[in-house]
Amino acid sequence: MNRFRFLVYSIVAALLGYGIWAAMNDGERIVAAVRQVGWGGLLFLCGLSLCNYAVRYVRWHWLLSRLGDRPVFLDGMVCYWAGFALTTTPGKAGEAIRCLYFNTRHGVNNAHSFAALLVDRLTDLIPSLLLATAAFFYFPDFRWIGWAMLLLVGLVVLAVGRPALFLHAAARLEPLMPEVVRGFLQAIPRFFEKSASLTRLRVLLPASALGLLSWSAEAYGFAWLAILLGAQADLPVLMGIFCLAMMAGVVTPGGLGGTEAVMAALLMAVGLDASGAFVVALICRIATLWLSIVIGLVSMLWLESHPHRPGRGTVHE
Repeated sequence: MNRFRFLVYSIVAALLGYGIWAAMNDGERIVAAVRQVGWGGLLFLCGLSLCNYAVRYVRWHWLLSRLGDRPVFLDGMVCYWAGFALTTTPGKAGEAIRCLYFNTRHGVNNAHSFAALLVDRLTDLIPSLLLATAAFFYFPDFRWIGWAMLLLVGLVVLAVGRPALFLHAAARLEPLMPEVVRGFLQAIPRFFEKSASLTRLRVLLPASALGLLSWSAEAYGFAWLAILLGAQADLPVLMGIFCLAMMAGVVTPGGLGGTEAVMAALLMAVGLDASGAFVVALICRIATLWLSIVIGLVSMLWLESHPHRPGRGTVHE
């Protein structure tokens, strides 16, 4: 299927990249570090990732309920998780396939799913920015970036809570901005149009709290692993490094390459050697990115082999 072609290419590229990276490091040190983590450690990390996926679906289901939709909970969870199969598409755009499944199996209007998708992304951005600031404050030369990120979070919350004020400012700034920024500014009104009922603070704040919980689960697993292998930094700093690496990886499909590079560089800056940083990055990505892809593929195959639609519980306002 064409939709999986990019996934196959990304898997092959990742395997080659990891192989070359491993060959550049101390093989004995890598093997020793992997043994130190063991199967128990890997299962612990996978369990935290599963908590992340469960919390994210609860948030998605709640957002749809705010729009009057009542998808069957368990089947809806499979529909949501199916989107993870296409995580490696640029910007994770392929994850939008879950909107199609919610439409065909639960009768959820595409506009509702799109609004939920936009707010889902926004309420991932806010907590990830907050968590990432700890990494910047750890390095004296980059503390100004931490303050800038906190300011950005405040501006995002203010903009969403006061859309009229933000739209007015965006319209005034648009002629002064470069072309790439203009496209973003022009998309802002469509965002508020599609997700107006979900961007009220009484919805945005609880959704962001769920995002903070889900991000913290995986970030804690990363920090636990890094400390186990010798990182010399506090837990909040390491959790911030994880979030920073995940955001840095946005520029590459699924974060492949970019996320691992930032993880390794920052881990070496807090006391890990190159081989230890490689192991942390590799195991972390197995327990997060690749686990999600496997779960997504299994979910998608189940949906395709069970075309029966469960009873719909959709009530449109």
